[in-house]
Amino acid sequence: MASDPSGEVARAYGVYQKHSGLDIRGRFIIDPKGVVRAVEMLYPPVGRNVAELIRQIKAMQAVDANPGMGAPAGWKPGDKLIHTGKDYIGVY
Repeated sequence: MASDPSGEVARAYGVYQKHSGLDIRGRFIIDPKGVVRAVEMLYPPVGRNVAELIRQIKAMQAVDANPGMGAPAGWKPGDKLIHTGKDYIGVY
C-alpha cells in the first residue's frame, strides 16, 4: 500500500484521472522479476479486498513453485492445484 501525493505513480500506471485530479483505486501485483501479474482498478467509493490480495499472491507463489499447475477460482492455501494445458481443457 502506498501514497502518491504528486500523482506520478498513478500516471505511470494509468490510474490517474486528469479531469478530477484524483486516482482510480488501483492494485498491482508485481513479482520479484518486475513482471506485472495482476491489475485491479476500482472507482471510489468501492474499496479493495486485502484478504483477496493475499490469496492471489499465495496462489501465484504456489503455481510458481509447481510448474504446469494452476490455482482454480476460489483456490485457498492448502487446496489442491490443478493441471494446466490443452490436455486438461474440460477435465475440471
